[in-house]
Amino acid sequence: MTHEWPAAGDLLARRYRLVALLESGGMADIWRAEDELLERPVALKLPTGTSATSAEALHLAWKEARMAARPAHPGIAVVHDYNGAVRPDRSVAPFVVMELLTGETLAARVERVPLGWREAARIGTAVAEALAAAHASGVVHRDIKPGNVMLTPTGVKILDFGISAITGEPDDDETGATFGTPAYVAPERLDGKPAEPATDVYGLGVLLFEMVAGQPPYPVDTWEELEEARRTRKPQLPPDLPAGFRKVVTDCLGDEPGLRPTAEEAADRLSLLGADPPPPRHPARRRIAVPIGIATAVAALAGAIALIARPEDGPGPDRAAPLVPAPVTSSARPSPAPSVLAADPPASPTARRTTAPAPRAPLDFDDAVARVRSAVETGREQREIRADVAVDLLNLLDNLDSADTAAVDARLTDLRRKVRSRAQEGSVAPGRADVLQARLTDVDRAAGS
Repeated sequence: MTHEWPAAGDLLARRYRLVALLESGGMADIWRAEDELLERPVALKLPTGTSATSAEALHLAWKEARMAARPAHPGIAVVHDYNGAVRPDRSVAPFVVMELLTGETLAARVERVPLGWREAARIGTAVAEALAAAHASGVVHRDIKPGNVMLTPTGVKILDFGISAITGEPDDDETGATFGTPAYVAPERLDGKPAEPATDVYGLGVLLFEMVAGQPPYPVDTWEELEEARRTRKPQLPPDLPAGFRKVVTDCLGDEPGLRPTAEEAADRLSLLGADPPPPRHPARRRIAVPIGIATAVAALAGAIALIARPEDGPGPDRAAPLVPAPVTSSARPSPAPSVLAADPPASPTARRTTAPAPRAPLDFDDAVARVRSAVETGREQREIRADVAVDLLNLLDNLDSADTAAVDARLTDLRRKVRSRAQEGSVAPGRADVLQARLTDVDRAAGS
């Protein structure tokens, strides 16, 4: 007597014991399993359907494992193993073993209620950073959607590299099985263009749109519906979103792949939006320097008033005490207050006291920003800043408005972080990085003056 396969309790590849079915999809089932060799819980993905044992299924499972294992990033679910299980009919079913995650998918989170734009920006930042790592390793995910993003106690994770591809790999699938979900597919995918990172950036834009609007720009189920919707409908974001967030979303959703930001650029822009607003800036207290001569006179006047006001020396209760002290005569001149420089050696008879140089007038905010821009452009010309890094820094300097203190603080924080990281990786020369940090400090001072 045989039982239905697979089922809880089955042992696959003499190592993985199935525990419970976690999720059932159109192309695969996700099982909770126990790795009996290493004694740890894992997630195990098994293809479903009549083609689950075909050569194509074997190839796709192996390819998914390879693609997901290629980028090493905390925002991408870890792949532990790829193997095959022998079915009761002696056929081989491929499977992928991944880290077992706790939490919920972004799809489940959005289904309850749309997210606030700041939280959406934070999640979008994490997704964009993971995508940037995948793209840097030559992998394009091609199926970015809320169901493939997991919100875990340790952070955001991208799942399911089942239809991922190497950058530039041609799309020769005639069945549409690897096209993805219609509502999340970039327009160039329908034209059969090779896999490219911009495809994932479009998916990121759909993700951001859905997080704040509650549904994707084109909430469709079929390719025909998608074509009709794109021709007749223009997506509308909620009207109360800040302009910066709206701009990131619309840029990611651009029809032309070459005009979309890279995943790294989107991450930088979203991180600024997702940052907590800084506490209100309070003007710094200024210390007023009082010349020694004036200080001595004030001290003498205060002492004389105190002397007159003492009850034992003053007039009786029937008379009012004089409020003006007697003039100081040459025989009763007050002793000068000790100088704060008394510890210095006495000056020579020929020495002359010179006037201290006047402090430099504070920079105007716009002038301070212009100085940073000049430092970046000079660094680029002298090859102390890599050209693409210079463009990125100049873009961050754009639209700085001293009236928006919170935005200035967030942008300066990001600029400082970026200069440090680029200097560490060698894209900015150390000396040029020091100049930039000093001029960013000038901008911060000018913003608070």
